[in-house]
Amino acid sequence: MSTFGGLSTAYTGLAAARAGIDTIGQNMANVNTEGYTRQRVSQSANGSLAGIGPLDTLFRGGTGVSVDMIQRLGNALLESRVRNASASSGYADMTSTVQDALETALHEPGDTGLASKLHDFWAAWQNVANHPADPSAAGVLLEAATTLSSRIAQGYNDAVSTFSATRSQAQGMVVQVNALATQVAQLNDQIRQATAAGQSPNEMLDQRARLTNSLANLTGATVVDRADGSADVLVGGNPLVTGNKTHTLVLTGAAIMNDANTLPVQLEWANSPGRSAELTGGALAAAVGALAPGSASGGGSILSAADTYNALATQLATQVNAIHRTGATSTGTTNLDFFSFAAGKPAALGLTIVPTDVSGIAAATPGKGGLDGSLADTIAALGTSATGPDAAWSDFVVRIGIATAKATDQAKTATQAAASATSKLLSETSVDMDEETTSLITYQHAYQGAARVMTAIDEMLDTLINRTGLVGR
Repeated sequence: MSTFGGLSTAYTGLAAARAGIDTIGQNMANVNTEGYTRQRVSQSANGSLAGIGPLDTLFRGGTGVSVDMIQRLGNALLESRVRNASASSGYADMTSTVQDALETALHEPGDTGLASKLHDFWAAWQNVANHPADPSAAGVLLEAATTLSSRIAQGYNDAVSTFSATRSQAQGMVVQVNALATQVAQLNDQIRQATAAGQSPNEMLDQRARLTNSLANLTGATVVDRADGSADVLVGGNPLVTGNKTHTLVLTGAAIMNDANTLPVQLEWANSPGRSAELTGGALAAAVGALAPGSASGGGSILSAADTYNALATQLATQVNAIHRTGATSTGTTNLDFFSFAAGKPAALGLTIVPTDVSGIAAATPGKGGLDGSLADTIAALGTSATGPDAAWSDFVVRIGIATAKATDQAKTATQAAASATSKLLSETSVDMDEETTSLITYQHAYQGAARVMTAIDEMLDTLINRTGLVGR
């Protein structure tokens, strides 16, 4: 190697050290930037050049160092675990939110709960049994019946409100998912171009990782990296993002709960109407699941709750009317209903009270006279029946309580798992100021060393150029 070649070798050392210092500066500047992954200079030694001519030395050293790339110190395995944990956390949190809303609407136990209103209703029948001809006892009964009917309707309307809120939230998530997918596709294009041009795409990779984490939280998305630097995003095994192209999602089905059993809410691919997008996790999957029609095997939690209120109203009216029709009023009138249903409304909203005063209440057994209250006593006994409305309501409250407790526990566990996965990832990818400071000192000394070599060669060249041939002058 020529003496001038030594300058080139020293210069590569300066350039490599400067690249290291610049990279450390970038790390330190982003120590508090969310989602930033620390970077390192990847460098390798340059080999020796081939000798030319008979005067070339036999043994030649290397020609310095080259900066191969600015390496992003991410961990694909840990990043995948974070996405999986985020998907589980999103699903569990959304499920817990819906269950909490349903349980809160029960108002159980408490004076405003349906169990308390049922108790007051049966107690009023018992009072009528004890005072069959007393208008005040009948008034208390009619008031208790009206309050009970209103409470059932309120419970149903609470389910309607929960449905509307959840559907609105699901629609917002769909808009968010489509926007995130578009951003990922745009970044894919930019990353591919930067990679092909030999530029560092590290900051764009960090941004894309944040976006895909958000998509995983919403949809349970998985990511498949491609050789050109882009990444495909899959939901339920189907592509949401492929390179720089996106496949849009749309929420279809009923806008109001009363239509949801016949027109189910579901997630579909916009370019394939009727083709369901089956999500395997994420908050959106939980929301769509909660909006699903009720069924004997469970179904959507919101419509199942609404169906329970309808079933309770129907059971209450059926059992009370079945006994009431066999009784007689104080004037001897028989075959009268106590409850009826308004046409065109769900049972829970259409439950109405037929009698308006004591004359319409059949409290007596036919043939026993107007002062008999034995039939009212029979109706009051429905409150303690194992197949009565109270038993059905109690069973529903217990099921809601168990489901809510389970959802809460799962949400806590999933949140902890997501935090743990994120912590493990950050332990490998986040900026450690102590480590960066140490590396900065190392590169600083490397820069000084390369500069010292360059100075030494400069002095050698000065001697060779300016002083050779001066002897004897």
